[in-house]
Amino acid sequence: MPDVEPVPDAEPVPDAGDELPEFFDVDFPPRKLAFEFERPPVGEPVPAEEVTAFTRRVAATLHEVGYFRWLLRTSTGVDPSTGLESYLAWHNDVRAKKSGDTVTFEHVGHEHNMWIPSAKILSAAMSAYLHTGDWEAAKLTEQYCKGLTAVVKGFRWGQDDPAPWLMARAILPMDQEDFILDDDFWRDDGRKKRVEFSASHTEARRWNARTFPWPENPTWDSIWVTNMRSKDDVRAISRVVPFLHYLVEDAEEDWVRDACAETLETMEYFHKDIVDEDYFIRTKDRDGVAYRLPCVDPEFEQNTDLGSYNCFTSIDPLNECCARLATDMIAYGERLTNDCGTCTGSIFDMFASTAHVYNIPILWDYHMAAVAASLLHRRHPEAYRAMVGLAERIDSYIHPAPGEPGTDHRLWPSRMAHLLVEAAAVGLPLTAHEVRHVHQYWDQAAIEFSEWPNWDLWDDSVPDGTYRGWTNWDWGNPPAPLDELNETSFRPISSDDAVPVHWFATLFEYCTSPFRNPAGEAFVDCEVLRDPSTWAAD
Repeated sequence: MPDVEPVPDAEPVPDAGDELPEFFDVDFPPRKLAFEFERPPVGEPVPAEEVTAFTRRVAATLHEVGYFRWLLRTSTGVDPSTGLESYLAWHNDVRAKKSGDTVTFEHVGHEHNMWIPSAKILSAAMSAYLHTGDWEAAKLTEQYCKGLTAVVKGFRWGQDDPAPWLMARAILPMDQEDFILDDDFWRDDGRKKRVEFSASHTEARRWNARTFPWPENPTWDSIWVTNMRSKDDVRAISRVVPFLHYLVEDAEEDWVRDACAETLETMEYFHKDIVDEDYFIRTKDRDGVAYRLPCVDPEFEQNTDLGSYNCFTSIDPLNECCARLATDMIAYGERLTNDCGTCTGSIFDMFASTAHVYNIPILWDYHMAAVAASLLHRRHPEAYRAMVGLAERIDSYIHPAPGEPGTDHRLWPSRMAHLLVEAAAVGLPLTAHEVRHVHQYWDQAAIEFSEWPNWDLWDDSVPDGTYRGWTNWDWGNPPAPLDELNETSFRPISSDDAVPVHWFATLFEYCTSPFRNPAGEAFVDCEVLRDPSTWAAD
C-alpha cells in the first residue's frame, strides 16, 4: 500500500449508515448487487408493452442510421495502414472535407476535453458488444480501448520514461494520406479516408493546458501533445474503468480482450499514480519532466484546481471525497482516504455546483464511479452508503428545491435522461416518473436522428464541401441555428429536447450491467436489443 498523505478526519456523518443492510456473498467480479436497495415509488408504472415499444423504436433508429458503423467511419486517430499502432477516439475540434470519393478529417484544435464524449462512447460500445456480439460494436470497443490507452502511451518520453503512466489531455499524431476502409481490417467497402492533424500542431499556453511538440515518443515517434490532463475528463474515465473488468472477463474475441486488458492495466496504474501523489494528477512539461498540477497556478495567479482531489480538504475533509474513494478503489481495491459517508453534503459540492454548471457532472460522474468501483471490489459498506447518497443526489436533481444549482439550465432535462440511465447501470433503481423522462428524451432523439441526412458523407446525395464536427455534448450554446448546423455538420446535433448522439447507445450499459437492481422500474427491453438482425422497423 502507498504511503498516502493523510486527509484530515471528518466528523461522523449522520447519514453515513450506522444501520447497514444485510450483505450477500458475491464472487469477484460480482454478478449481482450485494445488498437490497429500494426507493419510494413515484409516478404511474410504465406497462411492459410500452417499454418494449420504446426499445423497438430505439433499435430501429440504431439500425436505420448504422450507428456503430458511422462511429467507426467518422472517429479518428491512427489508421493501421501507417504500420503503427492503431486507435480511434472522438475528437471535438475536427471538421470533415468531402471531395469526390474522399473524406478528409482535419483536426484544427488542441482537444481539451475529448475524453468526456470518448469515454461515454467506449462504455456504450463495449456494453453493446457484450450484449449482442456485434462485430461493429466489437471493433469500436477495441479501437476506443486503444484510444484511451493511447493518451498514456503517447505521453511517454523516450524508452525509459520514469513516469510512464501519466495521461495527456490529448495526443495529436501525424497526418495520414489517403487510406482505404478495407474489408480485411474494417469490414468496410473500400471507401477513401484521410486524417490530418497538422493544423492542430501549433503551440499554445493557457491556464488549463499547454500544447507543444513531443518528439521522443516510442510508439508514434514525433507527435504533439496537449498536457495537463484534468479531472474534467478523468471523471468520465473513472466511471467506465470498473466495467472494463467485465469486458476483459467476458469478451469472446481475443483482439478485443487483449486491447482492453491493456487499457484496464493502464488505467489502474494511472489511478495509482494519483493516489500515490496525495490525490494530485500529474502531468509533464515539454521536456518530459513530471509535476503535480497545482491548486494555485503562480503563472496565471488563479486557483485552477484542475487536477487535485485534495486542494480543499483543510476546509472540509469531505470535499471531493467521492473522487478520492473512486480513485482508491480503482487503484488498490480498498478505501485509503477518510470515510466519505454518502458522498454528499460537502462544502465543495455546494460551491462547485454554484460556481458553474459544468462542475455538476464532475460531481455526479465521480459519485457513480465510487459506487461502481466499491461494488466491484466488494467494499459493501462504502458502496451502500454511496448508493444512498446517489439516490439523494438524483432526487435533488429530478425534484429540485428552489434555487438548486443547474436545474434551470435549458439542457438540464436531457442531461438528466442520460444520468438516469447511467445511474441505473450502477445499481440505482429508477422510478416510473424517471422512466418516462428517459423515454421522452430518447424518443425525441430517435425522431431527430432518423431525419438527419448526413450519416454517410461518402454517399452521392451528400455534396462536396466542409462539414463541422461540433456537437452539443457540453453545456455551451450552438454556434448557429440548429437547422443550419445540421445541414453543414458530419455529426447530428440534437435539440434541447433530446439526448446527444454520442449518448444514444448508453441503454446497453444497463443491459450488461451486473448491478441491475430488480427493485427499479424497467425502462428498456434488453431482449429486443440482443439481436441486431431484428432491429429493423417492421
